[in-house]
Amino acid sequence: MGSIVFPVWVLVTGLLGGVAVACLIILVRERRRRAAMEWSGQSNTSFVFSGNLKHTSLLDAIQFLEIGQREGVLHIYSGRRKGYLTFVKGQVVDGFYRNQIGREAIFRMLGLEEGDFYFEPKTITQPKLMTDSMMDIAFDWDARRQEGPIPDD
Repeated sequence: MGSIVFPVWVLVTGLLGGVAVACLIILVRERRRRAAMEWSGQSNTSFVFSGNLKHTSLLDAIQFLEIGQREGVLHIYSGRRKGYLTFVKGQVVDGFYRNQIGREAIFRMLGLEEGDFYFEPKTITQPKLMTDSMMDIAFDWDARRQEGPIPDD
């Protein structure tokens, strides 16, 4: 009876050793994959950024995303109206709000006093549709606002 137990024990020990080696290989590969992603500038971290336009102006939210060099889409909701700004490496490269695109869309969204926004981090592959800096757009928006309210069709 002792001779039967010994081979089972050897078999179980060998199996557990194999599982341990497999786990170690998986951990090493995962660590290498993460290191390669960090080296290439990619990251798999989650980033949550949202707010209310009564508490945080859209311009402040945009500047926060610029400083953080974020990439993704900032969604803006004001009642039933929706818009978005697309960011690549912290720069606004596209915008849409109420059938307006680019600068005009941003002007209208900057004028919103109520609504919510949230940032969806994601890799953007579309071409850069806007060449103006957000600083230039903000200065132009402020000058237009000084002249009178921007109509919200």
